[in-house]
Amino acid sequence: MTQTSEKLEESCKRGFKAEVPFGYETLLTDGQRHRLDECRQQGWELQFIRRNMTNCPTVVVQDTGERQSWRICDDGTLEAFAGNRG
Repeated sequence: MTQTSEKLEESCKRGFKAEVPFGYETLLTDGQRHRLDECRQQGWELQFIRRNMTNCPTVVVQDTGERQSWRICDDGTLEAFAGNRG
């Protein structure tokens, strides 16, 4: 699958919803909100929030050097994010 078709497929899954919805903070756990604030203070950027109807959302941030992506777990801990969108 080409990168263009992958992006289109992801867009179709999301429909017309924004990658990071307005007021997304209400979707996050306290741990995720706290860790996201800390990451932003270090200059990290929010890449995306994957919303799931049955689980807490997946929050992915990118470090300052844009070398590594990290998932913010429900309890606020960080784990490396490999980018698997399956």
